[in-house]
Amino acid sequence: MPSFAARCLVVAFLATKLAAQEPYALVGATVHPGDGSPAIADAVLVVRDGTISAVGPRASTKVEAGVRTVDFAGRHITPGLIDTHVHYSQTGWADGRPDAANVRADFPYEQAMADNQAHPDRFHRAFLHAGVTAVFDVGGYPWTLGLQTATALDPLAPHVVATGPLLATFDPKLSLPDARQFDFPADEAQARTMVQAHKKAGSAAIKFWFVTHGDDDVAKWSPVLRAIGDEAKKSGLPLVVHATTLASAKEAVAAGARLLVHSVEDAAVDEAFVAACKQTGTFYCPTLTVYAGYAQLHASKLGDEVKAQLDAVHPSVKERALRTAQLPRHNPRVLEAMQKHLSLQGDVMAQNVRTLHAAGVPIVLGTDAGNPLTLHGPSVFVEMEAMAAAGLSPGQVLRASTHDAARALGRADLGRLAAGSVADFVVLPTDPSVDVKAFRALTHVGRAGILHERAGLLPR
Repeated sequence: MPSFAARCLVVAFLATKLAAQEPYALVGATVHPGDGSPAIADAVLVVRDGTISAVGPRASTKVEAGVRTVDFAGRHITPGLIDTHVHYSQTGWADGRPDAANVRADFPYEQAMADNQAHPDRFHRAFLHAGVTAVFDVGGYPWTLGLQTATALDPLAPHVVATGPLLATFDPKLSLPDARQFDFPADEAQARTMVQAHKKAGSAAIKFWFVTHGDDDVAKWSPVLRAIGDEAKKSGLPLVVHATTLASAKEAVAAGARLLVHSVEDAAVDEAFVAACKQTGTFYCPTLTVYAGYAQLHASKLGDEVKAQLDAVHPSVKERALRTAQLPRHNPRVLEAMQKHLSLQGDVMAQNVRTLHAAGVPIVLGTDAGNPLTLHGPSVFVEMEAMAAAGLSPGQVLRASTHDAARALGRADLGRLAAGSVADFVVLPTDPSVDVKAFRALTHVGRAGILHERAGLLPR
């Protein structure tokens, strides 16, 4: 990883380059601001120095003489998508999560992690190709913190906001001899010390991996979580929590969680939990589809959806995914029981999304990309469609995937097509407020004002 000074020089160079780019105006498209306000038909969107300088109806929005225009009549423009739950320290296959399928003998974990650190561009381009212009890396090796500066103004990478290593209750044995991605606080004092260290290292938030086994475990870890939340608040850092049971999610919200990155999946949420989320201002990232990847891994069989994604990811990711069929297959009865469990669990998760959304708790897009067969980039389409299937309208999914996701990141300059926002956007041939599947056919991506044809963003 380049030194901090070197990264600053790169950002300064890119800032100079972006500031010198020719201003232009996209004209004729329908602009969907992303914040729930009405779409603007026959719109003008003016980009200058990497930001949006004006947006509005063509009849009332002036394009200065000499500004180049790009005709997108009949198209639709939305803010770039934002994935609030990704992991650059995971590969999208078992070599990045050998706790799910132990492939260490043929694919050493140390090598997989070294490749991820050396070539984050493999995932950068896959995200952009899918229209994702910002991501929240909510747990990984310390090097992921450097991505925040490195990607800030990079037109070939999404914005990366990162927590760095996770504070955790459980050790999945996914660390390296010379680097950690998990810290294990033994008590409240140690938890506070770890939060302070993360702040000093440049973490944008504190992530707590709250893996519990029963209510007794929740009670055991509650004092530690409360200390983490209190110290994070004192340090000015948002708290992100992995909590998948109602009991653990309630504790997370009580500790001040700004973002829950998994669904409550064991029970229907109750009025007390809904009220607590609203009072705390918690964002709820349901992450509805990640378990399907694990089911395919255990069945040693790729689903049609993942197969269709393989040409949109880096060749090395495709090559690994295709090896899924060579993995040992679980007992058919175990697989059958797993599928039944996932179906019932999915029903609970979908109902909880509906309940929370109806109550006004903001739902945001997140995939858990990097987990086995949840691929960086194209997995957003599956997740958005699952959100729609759970009961959100296409317009509500759009807001959850742009404006509200940006709020969860703490980035008021992202996720909205408005004057002063960073010029991150996608161009679609059909109306995303009618069907979220419109995003699968996107044709162009704007990142920091640089307009890319989608085909040119294919990972390579």
